Amino acid sequence: MLRPFTSRNRWKASISKQGTSLVEAARFLGVDQSTLYMALQKGQIPTSRRNGKNVISQGALMDYKVRTRPVL
Repeated sequence: MLRPFTSRNRWKASISKQGTSLVEAARFLGVDQSTLYMALQKGQIPTSRRNGKNVISQGALMDYKVRTRPVL
């Protein structure tokens, strides 16, 4: 279902273009924030700083999710 385009949705859209916050990234991956921080420290997920905050690109999140998914 599509949501109407409001000023709040525009703000969220601009955030996703800039990158995903670490809290949102942990939620997306379905892991604890501490698990995400360990992966970041090991260099498994690249980050960048935007407006003084660490962010992760959607591409980096998808790549990490594919690499770490369990083999069936």
